[in-house]
Amino acid sequence: MDDVVIVGAALDPDEREDVVDRKHDLQARGALLYHDPYEAVVAKVAFPHTAMGAFPVEPWLTPVPPDSELFMCTVENYVAFIDADGCWEYAEAVRRGMEETLEGRRTLLVAVDHSLAAAPILRACEQHGKEDVGIIMFDSHFDGILPSYRCGLIQYDIDTNPQSPFDPDDPFISCRPESFNADSFLFKLIDEKRIEPENVIIAGVSDYPSVKTEGVRDERVQRFLSFYHHYEELGVTIIPKERLKANPRAFDPAKLGVSAMHVSVDIDVGSRAALYGARFIDYKGLSEQEILAMIAKVRACKAPVMSADLCEIDVWKAGLKHYGKRDLTYDIAARIATALFR
Repeated sequence: MDDVVIVGAALDPDEREDVVDRKHDLQARGALLYHDPYEAVVAKVAFPHTAMGAFPVEPWLTPVPPDSELFMCTVENYVAFIDADGCWEYAEAVRRGMEETLEGRRTLLVAVDHSLAAAPILRACEQHGKEDVGIIMFDSHFDGILPSYRCGLIQYDIDTNPQSPFDPDDPFISCRPESFNADSFLFKLIDEKRIEPENVIIAGVSDYPSVKTEGVRDERVQRFLSFYHHYEELGVTIIPKERLKANPRAFDPAKLGVSAMHVSVDIDVGSRAALYGARFIDYKGLSEQEILAMIAKVRACKAPVMSADLCEIDVWKAGLKHYGKRDLTYDIAARIATALFR
């Protein structure tokens, strides 16, 4: 096959207050190894490729905005961007750009916000037909949860947990519109029948509802559980991390019987086990060996990997020291990419 085209898209509209504050820390900014994970991955991959550069992103929406744009970097502005479906506008722009410039070539998208994975996924379905595209996603979180369901869980936690980390006076944890974002993008792709749910496998999930959660009778929790499990009823295969560890054979991409594969890697699938350079490290994920073993299974399928994305690398954590050891996020991301395409 021809070499792989690597493109970037450094959209990073993270609205968390500590993340926004960090962008204003001039000393921390000066210590960063990279300002865009695309640069790091391109420099480290070991397979034939063409580096096409990055799609344009408004500077204030990047991981490290220039000093001149810092006045735009507020929680309120990032919330407004997400609630207005800004992530979908960028995903569509990246999809169009890939369609216009990359034609039928194999691609790797290195992005920050996982919602942009929609761009190469939709492109693959347009190229090969959605019935013939398998979508393999490695992720610690299930990214099909609409804001109202997530907000309901937060409100339940505030009401019942004296140690809740959420501030009841925070205006942005309730009454949010059902936007397309890094936590919900799969909903739009499935609800609008852009992809076939039975062709989707999500492996390494750490937020799969526990037996304890299933027993909670609160209506907000039950709504969330019903919404989460309805994806499985539609045919989506969700494989929790614990099930994978107990039985690696639970991950079986060959069962899809498709002619092409798209692999989406949220780097937090290895958080606090393989690496610390992910935007969200609330769960301990899988080891590098466990991730690479699953990729080997994908490569062993008859259907080739025609496209992939690597998302959620946090330039503020990646490559730095954590607990006395240098983080290897960039190296591991490059090894994952190499395993997918070499």
